[in-house]
Amino acid sequence: LLLMYQPQVALHTLETIGVEALLRWKKPDGRIATATEFIHIAEKTGLIHELTEWVLRTATEDVVRWREQGWHHACVAINVSPMQFMESAFVEQVTQALAATGLPPAALELELTETVFQTGAPTIEALRRLRSLGIAIALDDFGSGYSSLTSLEQLPITRVKLDRSVVESVDSNPRSAAISRSIITLCHGLGLQVMAEGVERTEQLAVLAQFGPIGVQGYLLGHPARAESVV
Repeated sequence: LLLMYQPQVALHTLETIGVEALLRWKKPDGRIATATEFIHIAEKTGLIHELTEWVLRTATEDVVRWREQGWHHACVAINVSPMQFMESAFVEQVTQALAATGLPPAALELELTETVFQTGAPTIEALRRLRSLGIAIALDDFGSGYSSLTSLEQLPITRVKLDRSVVESVDSNPRSAAISRSIITLCHGLGLQVMAEGVERTEQLAVLAQFGPIGVQGYLLGHPARAESVV
C-alpha cells in the first residue's frame, strides 16, 4: 500500500494550500491499483480498521515531515468511506494519529460523501466531535446524483467539493457554468469554502476564476505524486 498526494490550489493566489491523500496498492505485477478496486475487499474482510489506522498515521506523518522541511502550512485531506466512518473507534483513531505525530487538527480535513451523513444522529454527533477538535470536514462529490441543499445548511461541514461531473463542461455549457456559479455563491453565503475537482483545461480554470475565491484540483494543477516528491 502507498499514499499519493494531489495538490489543491487556491485559484485567486495560485498557492498550493494542501493535498488530497489518494490510497493506492502496488500489485505484484507492478500495476498501481486505485482504492476503488480494493477498498470493498477491506470492508468485507474486516481489515478496514487496520487500513484506516495506516492511512491516518502515514498521512499525518508525511504532513509533519513536510512542515519540518519548510512547507509550514501543509495540510492534507483524507477520503473516508461510510464503513470507515461508522467504525466505533473512528474518532479515537483520528485523535490518536494527531497525538502521535503532533500534527495540529486544523491541518487535517476528512472528506465524506452524503451517504455518510445520512446514517443518523450518531454520525452527526461524531462529526461535531471532530469539528470541536478543529478538524475540517468536506462534503465530497457535491453535484453528483441528488445532492441535498439541506445538507449544506444543517451539517457541520467546512468545505464543499464540486464533483468533476459539474466542472467538466463549465467552459462549454452555459447551464453548467450557471449551476457552478450558483452552488459556489450559495456556499460562500453559508460561510463554506469550495473546492472544484477535475480541472483539466485552462478554459475551465478561466471560467471558475470568475466565481470568487475557490480552490481547484485536477491534472491541470498537478498529478498525484509520492510523498517524497511533494516538497
